[in-house]
Amino acid sequence: MKKVILSVILGFAFFSCNQNDPEDLVKTPEKITFSGILLRDERGLPLSEVDPDDWNIKDTWVEQEISLFGSNLKTNCPATDYEIIAYPNPVKDKAAIHVYKPDSVRLAIRIVDKNFKTLFAKDSLYTKINMIDFSAFGITDTVRVYYKFINGGCEFRGHGDVVIGK
Repeated sequence: MKKVILSVILGFAFFSCNQNDPEDLVKTPEKITFSGILLRDERGLPLSEVDPDDWNIKDTWVEQEISLFGSNLKTNCPATDYEIIAYPNPVKDKAAIHVYKPDSVRLAIRIVDKNFKTLFAKDSLYTKINMIDFSAFGITDTVRVYYKFINGGCEFRGHGDVVIGK
């Protein structure tokens, strides 16, 4: 009987010690909340800077964002001078995703709607300009472009928002 009671007490202590503190958990959003876009004309020139979080390479992603891609590499790598822009934004049909990077660096992209439904996915883009037909998604809404610059064992993460059809 003492062994049973001791087992129950130890089991309860082990279970309660392994519970995550609610403050330690990263909340994964069920939907994306858009706070604005970086407006650009047909040549890629900025018209305004509404969302300073867009189109950088310093994002920290939650699990739901990380899971959009098949694998993940180190993110604590030395800084780089990679750049990425999308134009025009807003877009009616086709937009360019223009990157500044060495030729050997690969770009992976996921375009998702506000519910994290993947609308477009490419893992091995090496060209500097990639044309994407946003009208093919069949929506007039804001979408998020998640991207990773991949160089050897390192990746540099970011996102940018694009308004379609407005």
